[in-house]
Amino acid sequence: MGQLKTWAVNLGLALSSLVLGIAIGEIGLRLAQIEGLKKLPEPSHAVFSPSFFTQSDPNRGWSNRPGAKGWWQYEGESYIEINSDGLRDQEYAIAKPKNTFRIAILGDSFTLASQVPAQNNYTSVLEKTLGNCSKFKKKNIEVLNFGVDGYGTAQELLTLREKVGKYQPDLVIVSFFIGNDVIDNSRKLENNYYRPFFVYKNGQLEPDFSFRNLPMGYSNRYLITTVDHLPDWLVNHSRILQVAKKAELEYRKNNLVKHSNELSVSTFREPRDDNWKESWQITEDLLTLMQQEVKEKEADFLLMIIADPMQVHKDEATRKFFQVSNKIDDLYYPNQRLKDIGKRHNFPVLDLAPAFQSYAKKNQTCLHGFEKNGTLCGGHWNSEGHNLAAELIADQLCENKTGL
Repeated sequence: MGQLKTWAVNLGLALSSLVLGIAIGEIGLRLAQIEGLKKLPEPSHAVFSPSFFTQSDPNRGWSNRPGAKGWWQYEGESYIEINSDGLRDQEYAIAKPKNTFRIAILGDSFTLASQVPAQNNYTSVLEKTLGNCSKFKKKNIEVLNFGVDGYGTAQELLTLREKVGKYQPDLVIVSFFIGNDVIDNSRKLENNYYRPFFVYKNGQLEPDFSFRNLPMGYSNRYLITTVDHLPDWLVNHSRILQVAKKAELEYRKNNLVKHSNELSVSTFREPRDDNWKESWQITEDLLTLMQQEVKEKEADFLLMIIADPMQVHKDEATRKFFQVSNKIDDLYYPNQRLKDIGKRHNFPVLDLAPAFQSYAKKNQTCLHGFEKNGTLCGGHWNSEGHNLAAELIADQLCENKTGL
């Protein structure tokens, strides 16, 4: 009994010291006005919105919010206006007017192009440019911009099914960004879970909408802290836990940048593990599905490859350093793989990378990036990049390389 009593006394002293230490810590942090991060109440999916011009979407994760307006000043600068159907574009009649050739373009932030004024976006420039082509001389040209920030091929396929068909396009162009679109298509590689994925079930590719039941705090698997697993009431009443959450989150954010860079570099290599092999297979199957569904609607299909900024950097030495330092055998491996997919499934592929690189090198100019609110030669296309993209697409269509 004496030993048990001693053990109980020691335990009591230890617990008392722990409680006292926590109390002193809590008081000290409050007196010093050191703040951390609370756990906010988890909102329903209905109020999820990544930016001021987007809204929650039960099938696509998020979508452009009809009627949204405001200035974008995070990279480049432009005034964003979303039309009544959720497109960053002018209003178009649902029913296609007579003698009209209508193009629908699906894509991510390169197509939405919040970094440049709407009239400088490649979709708008293309609409004006095609009128100069003899093939379309007697046609009214409409180019509809279905771009949404952050979209991958899965979300673009769902957009094709939900939004595009009613406009009866003659041609559907899918823009594919080398930098992250293969990653976006994999639930096992992508860090943002707050989106739909397509997964294999019994050998068939099926949509996975499990994000609908996902708390927003768990949307990015690499930013979930240890404190996030504790009850809200405990975290929100403990300054120590809030400070610990903030410190761990900063650490995780730094690691996420490193991890994201490593993922992007892996896109340029032959897949080395099952996750990457599956991601490329999902990408191929999604593109094939899109091509088939477009064909069923009696329209034509074109895959357009948007280069990673490093592939088209104006400085050859910079490109070479990136390639060598990251042990990349072929900087254009993903581009060739996508072109091979097009050959296997009989759809045309327009790779913008060669012409972009040639233009940037010849003119010693950056087609990506901005002097204001951005990084030159990195990030998204500037207006010069959009103009070149529109010119290259127009050349492809006017020369009838899509089989139109």
